Amino acid sequence: MSFREIVQLIADLTGFTIGTKLQAGHLKQNAPVRYVLVQETGGATEYFPNEDVVFVAIQVLTRAATYYESREDSYAVFHAIHGTAGWNLPRMDGSGEDYIAMTVEAVYAPQYLGVDDNNRHIFSTNYIFRMEQGSCAEPGSGSV
Repeated sequence: MSFREIVQLIADLTGFTIGTKLQAGHLKQNAPVRYVLVQETGGATEYFPNEDVVFVAIQVLTRAATYYESREDSYAVFHAIHGTAGWNLPRMDGSGEDYIAMTVEAVYAPQYLGVDDNNRHIFSTNYIFRMEQGSCAEPGSGSV
């Protein structure tokens, strides 16, 4: 399972474009003022000793010129993925096991962090993706 598949799922569900508004893994130096950054993070809240189940902790940061734009982007992701279940992850690498997001939960609702050095507003939300090997749909049916 790859982090890229989770980013692609978020792109599919929100309509945000990877590489422009949706940034993956790290923030590019030339990132736009308004962006959504999806990155791997630590701090999964549970341990489930099963080799077929993986708990993946993801952080989503949003930044925009105004408080309300950043909040809007943060809640767009929140409403798209929080409390959902049964997503087939799009296979990006062309090989390996299929994974299903059994459940996706926000650890908490989007939180306002304040402004950066250039007075741009930032929100943060952490999610737990409970992943399992397998599929819940016919092969080739896509993630959404």
